[in-house]
This record gives sequence, C-alpha cells and structure tokens, in this order.
Amino acid sequence: MKILFAVLIVLSTYFSSNAQVKLNSKIDTANIEKGQLYQFIGSYFQKDTISNEKWHPKYNGKQSYDFTMDWLWKNKTPKKLAKLMNLELVELQLVNDTLAYCKILARSKSEIPGESYSNVYKLYIVKINGEYYFDNCKNYDSNRFKKFETKNINFYVSPFYNIDTKKMKYASRKLDILYKELKKPRLAKSIDYYMCSTEDELNNLSNLLIWDGGLGAYTNIPEGFIVAVNDDPVYSHEFVHAILGASANCFFLQEGVAVLYGGLDKGTKSYEDGIADLKACYQTGGCTFDNLYERKVEQKYNSNLTYAFAGAFCKYLIDSYGLEFFYKLYYNKEISTANFIDKITEITGVSKKEIMKGVEKIILDRDFKTN
Repeated sequence: MKILFAVLIVLSTYFSSNAQVKLNSKIDTANIEKGQLYQFIGSYFQKDTISNEKWHPKYNGKQSYDFTMDWLWKNKTPKKLAKLMNLELVELQLVNDTLAYCKILARSKSEIPGESYSNVYKLYIVKINGEYYFDNCKNYDSNRFKKFETKNINFYVSPFYNIDTKKMKYASRKLDILYKELKKPRLAKSIDYYMCSTEDELNNLSNLLIWDGGLGAYTNIPEGFIVAVNDDPVYSHEFVHAILGASANCFFLQEGVAVLYGGLDKGTKSYEDGIADLKACYQTGGCTFDNLYERKVEQKYNSNLTYAFAGAFCKYLIDSYGLEFFYKLYYNKEISTANFIDKITEITGVSKKEIMKGVEKIILDRDFKTN
C-alpha cells in the first residue's frame, strides 16, 4: 500500500508540474498500469520534435508512421500541440496485458470565431519489452471490414456494405487502364482500399473520433492504402494519387491531375462536368482566374470549383508540353502550392498572362475532352 501511495504521489507531482494532459475524473490511476500509461501519454506531449520515437518499432525507417488525418496534429510537435490546445485524457482502456487505447479531447485555446474547435483523437498503445509505444487505429479497428483480393486492389469493405465482387474485379481492371493512360508501371504491391460506409468509420481508421475538419477520402501514398466513404469500388481520383505517388506538395499538380484522369465527387462527376460548372461560375462572375488560383472561391460543402480549376491547369500543361514534361513538374521538389505559377513561368519561359489565357481558353472556349 505504501508503494502504491508513493507511485501516485510521483505521478501527481510529475503531471502537476508539466500539466500537458488533464486527467478525466473517471480514469482510475490507482491502477498502476493506467498510471504508467498516463505518464507515457504525458511524456509524449513534452516532445519538441516530430519523430517516430514513441511509435511502434515496426515504423522504424518508414516515411509514414502516424496515420492521423488532422493537419494540425501532423504538422506540429507534441509540445506545440499542448500549447495550442487544452488536452484531456477522457478515456483509457486496457484491452489486454500488452494493448490499450486512449482517447484525447483537444479544445483550442483560441477564442477567435472560426478558429475554435474540439477534436477527439484515438490511439492504441502497445507494450513491448516493458516499453510503451503508440500505434494506429487502422491496424486494430479494420478487422471488422470484409477483405476481398483482386489483381491490383485488396478491398476492405465496411460491414454495412454488400458489394458485388464483379464490381471489385472491374475496379482492378480500371486500374490497369489508368496505368496505360498515365504511362506508369504497375505498382509493386496491391493497393489496400478501405471502403467506409460513414465518416465515423473513416475517422476511426484515421485516429479520429471527432474532427473539426473533414475528408471524404484520402490516399496514404507511402503505405499504399486508400480510405474513403464510398460504396463504389472504382475510385479513379484516389487511384491516380496512388499510381503517381507524392508530388512536391503542390495542390494544383497533385489534385489537378487526379481530377483530370479521375474526376470529382467519388467519380460521380467527371472532369468535363467540373469544367462545365467552372464555366458557369465564370459566366455569373463568381469565378475568376485570381480567386480560383488563390483558392478563395466559397463553396459550402465541397471544393469542386478549385479542384476543377487545378484539373484545367494540368490539362493546359499536358496539352502544351506533353505528359513526360508534366511529370518533371509534378516531381520537382522546388515547386509548391505557394510558388506554383511563378515556377511554371520560370521553367517554361511563358508569361503569367499567357498562362492565364491558356488555362481560361480550356475552361471557356474548348470542347471538354481529356484526350
């Protein structure tokens, strides 16, 4: 009893002095294992670097280790997150002797309208040789999904879906078509495609329970998997991302080429449909080259207009210079979203005014064809 009391005093002193993560009253740290887990979580939020040091050793040497689809969480050090947000450990469950999971409520400290949010993150914690490590929910919570393998794609289907296997086989053939259209070799390993029925399922596979942001789909390029709220096995937009891999962090190149060859809105809208919407927006005065380029066109429930604009920009580049030249731009690490048009001007020698004319000609004057 004296030993337990001493442990609790040490933990209490430790967290009162660092106060990284508030403890919800329902979590009983009189349980020594939970007390140690709480200490591990608190120590994580003292780290002032972004690294996989406290993540499962299986991620050593891997580019991708934290699958949390929240750009704030991924782009800030844990210590910085603790400064930006009020963190509270709201749930801590022991699954077995070596596995637990935690849920962390994060409330923004900002009182500026539009900048306040409350997110809830979920992570698993694995005990290996007496040491604790974080792990991603996908590795444990995807076991409820039904697996079906095809030549190019391993499908993991939500238990709420009943997908025709013929459609999944067709999706695999569609991937072969995209390889030819994009002039790219077949990927070394099959794509894992998690077909979620709800945002809740997608979020949970992304270490999130409640998120102020939102995604309908994403591709983890280094790990080769797609997670999407979609009941269609053919998701060409995400397939393009998987085939081409990571661009140099440029929205216009990465999303534009995916729209051009894969469409919008889970494939329910083609590139041509997007261009038609874009043309209509131009005609009403809601869209201009500048506000599209600056991504300031307001759409309440999607960003189709800016995505279609990126698609038109990629078509302009491919039509003007060819696909191989486009790939040199796509993989050029000096090109970013911020400097995109300046770099295109510098590399091609074409003025911004001429580039703008070329892109707007595609939107306003030409037949809407991708070939």
